[in-house]
Amino acid sequence: MHNTCPIDYTRTWTILKGTVAAMIHLTWRDRETVKKVKCVHTDAKKYLVNNALTAGTIYDVKNETEEFYYIIDNTGKVGGFYKEYFQDI
Repeated sequence: MHNTCPIDYTRTWTILKGTVAAMIHLTWRDRETVKKVKCVHTDAKKYLVNNALTAGTIYDVKNETEEFYYIIDNTGKVGGFYKEYFQDI
């Protein structure tokens, strides 16, 4: 016995459309630079960041939250780093 359940395609499209809007991180690389910051240290307590950041280098901030800067790091990808590694310039 099969249970058939009607599909509401309007609702499905709304969910998909919302998902696309929530995937803003996929376009950060191409977005306008918010500001520039200088890396002051790479002495991380918990994470390994010295392979992605270089002290003394200036980075373009693509997005910012209360706790993180999202920058294009040394690997060429957008990465999120604690603000404690940077100073505003």
